Amino acid sequence: MVVGEERGRPKRRREAHGARAWAAALSLLLTLAAACNSNGARSNDVRVQRGAVASEHPLATAVGLDVLARGGNAADAAVATAFALAVVYPQAGNLGGGGFALWVPREGNALALDFRETAPASTLVARYLDDDGKAVADRSRRGPLAVGTPGSPRGLFALYDECGSGLLRFRDLVQPAIELARDGFVVDPWLAQHLVDARDDPKWNDAARALFYPGGEPLAEGAVFVQPALADTLERIARGGPDAFYTGGVATETAEALAALPVEGLTHRVGGSVDLADLAGYAPKWREPLRGWFLGHELFSMPPPSSGGLVVMQSLAVLEGLPLDTELAKGDGEPTARMLHWWIEALRGSFADRAQHMGDPDKVDVPVRALLSPAWVASRRASIGEYARTDVAPWRPPVLEPTETTHVSVVDRDGNALSMTTTLNGRFGAGILAPGGFLLNNELDDFAIQPDAPNMYGLVGSSANAIAPGKRPLSSMTPTVVRSPDGMPELVLGSPGGPRIITSVMQVVLRVLVLEQDLVAAVDAPRLHQQWSPAATWFEASFHGGWDPDLIAALEARGHPIELVERRLGSVQAVHVDPRGVTTAYSDARRGGAAGVEGGAVAQPASPPRR
Repeated sequence: MVVGEERGRPKRRREAHGARAWAAALSLLLTLAAACNSNGARSNDVRVQRGAVASEHPLATAVGLDVLARGGNAADAAVATAFALAVVYPQAGNLGGGGFALWVPREGNALALDFRETAPASTLVARYLDDDGKAVADRSRRGPLAVGTPGSPRGLFALYDECGSGLLRFRDLVQPAIELARDGFVVDPWLAQHLVDARDDPKWNDAARALFYPGGEPLAEGAVFVQPALADTLERIARGGPDAFYTGGVATETAEALAALPVEGLTHRVGGSVDLADLAGYAPKWREPLRGWFLGHELFSMPPPSSGGLVVMQSLAVLEGLPLDTELAKGDGEPTARMLHWWIEALRGSFADRAQHMGDPDKVDVPVRALLSPAWVASRRASIGEYARTDVAPWRPPVLEPTETTHVSVVDRDGNALSMTTTLNGRFGAGILAPGGFLLNNELDDFAIQPDAPNMYGLVGSSANAIAPGKRPLSSMTPTVVRSPDGMPELVLGSPGGPRIITSVMQVVLRVLVLEQDLVAAVDAPRLHQQWSPAATWFEASFHGGWDPDLIAALEARGHPIELVERRLGSVQAVHVDPRGVTTAYSDARRGGAAGVEGGAVAQPASPPRR
């Protein structure tokens, strides 16, 4: 993988990967995508025939497709879809959370928007520790100390303002969400099941319980769910822009509600919660995307504070120098045990670097160049033998560094691509319903409260991701866009799932670009997950039949600790454009999302697994 290469697109070569490993390593140079004029798409005669949207809810997808039909571009459609998800997908769609957006236009420079939540200015590490100085996990996962300053309203407006078509008003993009909240929508089986699962969770505040558990019972499948307070907040945002959320009555009510909530184990608490100053001072940040090449295809992904782009690009760089074609010839379109061994070991090393070095680039020095340097990538590749290395260590500088997220992928007819992931962190976030009718995040659990203290996903971190006032927590969100050698937006994808986001995205990219599977087969294939700590690799046990037992046995013979899991890993929302310009959109059957193409119906979502 060549990162930030300033030359024409290399021709795809499917042979002699091993022979050119040294060349791939030597040419691995990092530059920032927006700093050059050559990252616009190359012109050709092929056009995208129809726009497409993939999201975690069919009603939200329908909203996005309608925006495309009215002349909006991919950014317009993504903004409208995200506001709709804040209504119909409360598990993760949000006003009270944050996210990342990756804009890759057909012509011009790609842009990355960071509207990640920030720690309140009054944050103190001591509030998250017990009397013995040990981290109290619940304080960063539920209650007022778990909440970061939300970024979604200002982030979505910034995306509209900078990348939108200019043909539609901001109010036009918020209006469908207002109507869904005011008029209500039918509760689907996924929301009903998730509310049943969360019934006894102690994180819910009284307002949230009253809304989601009327009469003490969870909203049932088929019920009409009306959210008048959320409709009023959305109406204010539509009229007054994001300032209506961050200042005035909505902000005051939010800050007062958080200040009034107790923290278990703390009898005296001064500050620590999001307040009026935090809200008024929040600003999203435009960052320069990571940009690279893999097998002749151009990749764009998020830079820190996303860890996903770095992990995916480093892992792909390691893999490109290995003899993938040799194994491809043996696998009949599926990965062999040796190829899976390489996938796992590449991920293991990259996640080790994630734990040690990645954090908010505005607060710490994230060694992006070193982690993607030819020397380090070559070293990682050379360390992969025929057996698992569970003791792999992160890069060292020379002596002289939730489960509930939701994703939207959009392509428009002009060839613009938008990949956006937003999150509340855990399912339903902190379980705190603000007076404005929106749930608040529990994003501060994504910080490393203490070195080697795992968060809810089992991830560990270092001082690079230590909690501090105004800091943005490290994220696994990995919105990604792949362009074909002729400049088409070939693949737009992302996923929810904590660290499983990264591995889900990478596996779909590998299945499409290396195994040459179609989009549906690539997304539906069973997945694995390796995140360095713990050492075991998860394999989906039963989704789409699970993995071949012979493959599992072959990996165990190579020394891989393996855990077969019944849980579903990720939920990829993806759009693919083939060389003729024909668009395919697909929403992962692991959840209840839906995709659609302009002029066609929104696909029927999958049903939850039977219990």
